[in-house]
Amino acid sequence: MLDRADVANNATSRIDEAACSSTEQHREQLASPIFGKLPPELRALIFTELFGRRRVHLEFMPHPTRADKVGNRRRWRHGVCEDELDSPFVRVTARSHYCLTSARRRVLDISMIFTCWQALTEGIPVLYQSNVFLIVNTGGRRRPVDDIRSLQAKIPKHWPLVRSLEIKWEVAAFDRNQASMVPHLWGREAYESLWDALAEMPTLAHLRIAVLMPRFCSRSEPNTSCDELRDIYLTPILRLKGLRSCELIMPKSYRPVPGGEEWESFMARSGRGQYHISWIEDSGLVPSEPALAGISRALIALT
Repeated sequence: MLDRADVANNATSRIDEAACSSTEQHREQLASPIFGKLPPELRALIFTELFGRRRVHLEFMPHPTRADKVGNRRRWRHGVCEDELDSPFVRVTARSHYCLTSARRRVLDISMIFTCWQALTEGIPVLYQSNVFLIVNTGGRRRPVDDIRSLQAKIPKHWPLVRSLEIKWEVAAFDRNQASMVPHLWGREAYESLWDALAEMPTLAHLRIAVLMPRFCSRSEPNTSCDELRDIYLTPILRLKGLRSCELIMPKSYRPVPGGEEWESFMARSGRGQYHISWIEDSGLVPSEPALAGISRALIALT
């Protein structure tokens, strides 16, 4: 049996052999045409052409082939957006997308990253810093903050590299959980948590978020003033200190008349960069008045 000294010597020898092998591989990588002859700037352009500067849809959805297996029913999927990267966000959020369907799905080809350590080291920053990631959350019980935390846990080392983020959050008009999701009803805590999670992203510079909710009806919700709505939906943006651009999209029914200019001016003076709010046409679905009346009665009973 080997004593401790022999074990230590053998371990040291294996480490030295691994270090020599790693050094040799590194020399071979640097001797290759792409890493040995091209400057870093050109290599970055190649990586960008292969898998950078795209809008990448991310959605937590049922797995197309494993939906019948326990533990594999839902997972994160990605697809390259069919819209150009500079397309107006109002257009991106207003239309239906099919980039995650099997027939039209295009994925990022990142095979180059896995060819060698040097490609991985130089390619990862391009992948996460140059792409725009669009998180889609439509009509479910899952809150946007849950999506942020889930992605953060999935790629903990690379999540801090993300610079550009887009979020499309659409609340189903007649979902029985609607009151707990809509920020100005019972969902304010979840909405605040979303902005807290975004504020924790150290390099986030560009943010576009669409909060698409059922049509706001002041006749059915007389206890919610224009100032209260503005404070609920706009004030959390102030927590993000490093943004260079921020766009918030909301349904037109939430724009007060008169008083809508106050929302625009609040956004314009909120940050150092380009901050603005855009308005999108309502879906046309209005919660029934009896349901809203029931919510109002419940709130009154609690006070």
